[in-house]
Amino acid sequence: MKPPSRSIKNIAGFMLLGITAIVITITGILVDQSFFRILPLYISLFVSLLQARANRYAPLIGSVNSLLYAAVYYHYRLYASMAYAALFSFTIQLVTFIRWNRSPYKSSTIFRKLTARQRMATTAGFAFVWLAVMLILSRAASDYRVLDTTISLVGILASLLAMLSYIEYVTLTALGQVFSLILYISMLKTNPEQLTYLVYSLYSLICIIQAFIRTRGIYAEQQSV
Repeated sequence: MKPPSRSIKNIAGFMLLGITAIVITITGILVDQSFFRILPLYISLFVSLLQARANRYAPLIGSVNSLLYAAVYYHYRLYASMAYAALFSFTIQLVTFIRWNRSPYKSSTIFRKLTARQRMATTAGFAFVWLAVMLILSRAASDYRVLDTTISLVGILASLLAMLSYIEYVTLTALGQVFSLILYISMLKTNPEQLTYLVYSLYSLICIIQAFIRTRGIYAEQQSV
């Protein structure tokens, strides 16, 4: 059986995006979510679609959109996520776009893999930073300190790896998205308007899985040249 053609995949991708946008709009109306808090999600739908294809323009759009997310996180007192979006995500995604454009490969970039030693050092460094941040934020008035901090730090590490074109960034992005799903589910009881973000997180996870397959296909293609 032949694999689906690129045009069929594109149509399926846009259909999924459209369906998700409609569901987000409907749930936003049902839970009385303001348009300002939904706006970043609509933009993120297109960013996720580009990320699914490992397209180098995804970080450019995502960098601008991160400023809108920072405002939303501030409203929900997710201070670690707010700082991550405004101070880190905006800058790192912009730098990622610039770096990926300097080493283009079709619509993506040239990827590489972490060595075993680099993976061990990265894991140890992440564990140390996570514990340090948890201690610093131990007195912060946040109801979701552990998940908020974990999501932010995983996002930072994934963004750094993406900037450096390591394909492991996709795995970490997927892990962060799973934690985000858990966070939004836990927030539904007190903040039902988070249902729109839960819907987007499900869509984003699907795109990340596609990105996982895509980046490894690109990497294998580059190694065979």
